[in-house]
Amino acid sequence: MGNTIQSRLIRCAFVGMVYVVMCHPPSLALSEETPSRDTFVNVLGEPYTFPNPDEYKAQVVIFIGHDCPISNSYSKEIIRLCQEFTPKKVAFCVVYADADLEKEKAQKHAKDFGFCCPALWDPKMTLALKWGASVKPEAVVLSSKGELVYRGRIDNRYVDFSKRREQVTSHDLRDALEATLAGKPVAKPRVPAIGCDIDLPKKSK
Repeated sequence: MGNTIQSRLIRCAFVGMVYVVMCHPPSLALSEETPSRDTFVNVLGEPYTFPNPDEYKAQVVIFIGHDCPISNSYSKEIIRLCQEFTPKKVAFCVVYADADLEKEKAQKHAKDFGFCCPALWDPKMTLALKWGASVKPEAVVLSSKGELVYRGRIDNRYVDFSKRREQVTSHDLRDALEATLAGKPVAKPRVPAIGCDIDLPKKSK
């Protein structure tokens, strides 16, 4: 409960302090629920436990990479979405999905980019494996029941890894959030993301 209270108190005005903790429908199912009170680690090396799903109207988990240019280019959009939807009882977090990234470098990256939401250090890719994320950046939206209702890109800014649109025409993560908050099904629950691959551990035979 202590971690939940702390996460509610963190606001974008305090990003310089970088007190960062963490924040399917059946057709998408790898696992349909939030971690069952599992403990993870934030970029400060402190333990963090996911809040109960019913404490929020939705939760957003965004997988990022510290050295991925596409991921870094979305930092301002992540902050904008966090600022807009946090007052609507949406919990945000970013997850560093880098196997070789040290906590100190993740902490510096979070501070340099000014994330105003919690940040987790997950070198074993536990959360990416759980929800099927494979790209940085890639977003996951969970309902108040803990169900995975969206997984995919933030928007359609990128046509390909090295090709950007002049103007974004599809705000997929925003649309998924607005539908979830309105109690409606997400129109496109799975939209492929473009970015750097997450180096997922190979499954043992």
